[in-house]
Amino acid sequence: MANETTAPEENPANEIKDRIEAARAFAEEKYHQVREAADPYVEKARKYASDAREHINANWDETCAKAKEFHKAGEDYVRANPTGSVLGALGVGLILGLLLGSRN
Repeated sequence: MANETTAPEENPANEIKDRIEAARAFAEEKYHQVREAADPYVEKARKYASDAREHINANWDETCAKAKEFHKAGEDYVRANPTGSVLGALGVGLILGLLLGSRN
C-alpha cells in the first residue's frame, strides 16, 4: 500500500467560527471608527440642546409674564365696560356660528 499524504480534513464548524470571529472583529473596529468620528458632533449637539433649553426657559418666563399682563388688562377692560364686552362677545360668537354653520 502506498503511503498517501492526506491533508487533514477541515472542520466546517471551525471555519464558520473563524468567519464569525472575523466578522465580529470587523464590526467592532467599524463601531469604534464611527464612534470616534461622531464624538465631536455629539458634543456639539449636547451643547446646542443645552443652549436651546436655556433660551426656551428664559423666553417662557417672559411669555408667561406678558400673558398675565394681557389677562389682567382684559379683566380690567371687561369690568370697566361690561355692556360693550358682552355685546362684542355676542357679535363674535354670532359671526363664528354663521361661518362654521355654513360649512355644513
